[in-house]
Amino acid sequence: MLLIDLALAALPIVLVAVLLACRLEPIPVVIGVIAATLVLSFRFPLTWDAIESTGGRLLPITLAVSLIILGGVLLAETLAASGAQTRIGAWLEAAAQGRERALLLIGLTIGPLAESLIGWGIGIIVAAPLLIQIGLSATRAATIALLGMVVAPWGSLAPGLLVSSQLGGEDFREVGIWTALFNLPVLLVMAATIAIVGMGWRVAVRRSPEVLSTALVMWLVLLASNLWISVPLSGALSSLAGAAWLLVLARIRGGGMPAMDRATTRSLLPYALLVTSLLSMTAFTSLVPLGAASAVLTSPALWLLVTAVVTPALLGLDREGATTGLVRGLRLFVPVWLVTVLFIVLGALLAANGMAETLSDGAAMLGTGFLLVVPLMGFLGGYTTASNTAIASMFSAGISHVSLAIDASPAMVLGSQNASGGAAVISSPARVALASAIANDNRVSGTERADVRFAMVAVLAANAVILVILSPITFLLGGVA
Repeated sequence: MLLIDLALAALPIVLVAVLLACRLEPIPVVIGVIAATLVLSFRFPLTWDAIESTGGRLLPITLAVSLIILGGVLLAETLAASGAQTRIGAWLEAAAQGRERALLLIGLTIGPLAESLIGWGIGIIVAAPLLIQIGLSATRAATIALLGMVVAPWGSLAPGLLVSSQLGGEDFREVGIWTALFNLPVLLVMAATIAIVGMGWRVAVRRSPEVLSTALVMWLVLLASNLWISVPLSGALSSLAGAAWLLVLARIRGGGMPAMDRATTRSLLPYALLVTSLLSMTAFTSLVPLGAASAVLTSPALWLLVTAVVTPALLGLDREGATTGLVRGLRLFVPVWLVTVLFIVLGALLAANGMAETLSDGAAMLGTGFLLVVPLMGFLGGYTTASNTAIASMFSAGISHVSLAIDASPAMVLGSQNASGGAAVISSPARVALASAIANDNRVSGTERADVRFAMVAVLAANAVILVILSPITFLLGGVA
């Protein structure tokens, strides 16, 4: 009976993977899987209390995601219409002293920086157009933008880690430290995969010292920040350290930093406004408690929308250019928003009807072997929900409970789940659809559209390697931590 329940609980996840591998469109796939999940209500009934509880947790996330996607695509399309992306991309390539280092700079540091500060896939929205500007195809740009989410647990200033620690009953900083420790394989594997996808095997091997040293610098800063500075800011500080390291290497090997002309400097104003507003308001509300208003004033959604609205004025765009950006952004927003929300609904169903709990209970029956499957649980959560916060909401309490039962450190086990779940978010069909849509909309006219299957295979392969590394490490540490 239990085996049947486990098989049925895993069925929606398996269906999504198989149908997307067959190159079916994401929207009909997720609608069909939602329908199949509802059909299974005879075995996993939905109660009103469960729907209300799960909906209450995920409704704010869904609203935030929706507004962030809207602001993100409007900002990206306005920047594209003004030529700002082209100017920024050209400067980054010149500063990096070549396309290979430029793709590392954008994919491994600029994208993660945006994701760490804002979250919800904005790193992809920022990175994909810039990667196309330096000459990558839509397929490779979309894939590298996905792989660049190397510090995803700290995305949007780490609400997922906060939820994980709260539901797991553990110290926030301790969970952050363990997550950072487990994130080393994520950084190394993703950095290597970015190099292989963007440069090819031969060039990637030749430049492996630069690639791996950048990943190590980012990890050391990530760990140090969680230990001594700030858990929420760790992803941003790690990304900045990686960017600084690459620019230092560029100066050592290629000469001085290129001058930035007035037009390029102006092109950076929207990003500067977004980052400054978000960080300033976060600092202000930490000093002056404003109750419920604090959550609104520090929301990435608010400042992303504000930035998108004022960007035409910041860039001196005329009415025709502003209208072009608005129309293209709204046209792109609808399908991206719909597929993202549908996958959030699917994740909510799996939590509300007990399927996620059944999978967790099945894993708990393994005893200490449970530690081997913790990274897999994080992967499944990231794949189905595309949200670190949703993963934490679904699994953290159960994982902490089981960890105590088998005498393992809950903070350590939660760190493993967070690291694997953060890496898995990029393989979510919603994220792959977002990256493909952004790349397709910014690709050079006449070039091929992004190959969704290539992107999916690349991110799944990277995640498979990460799981192979994290599972035995989690098991071994479970006996001593």
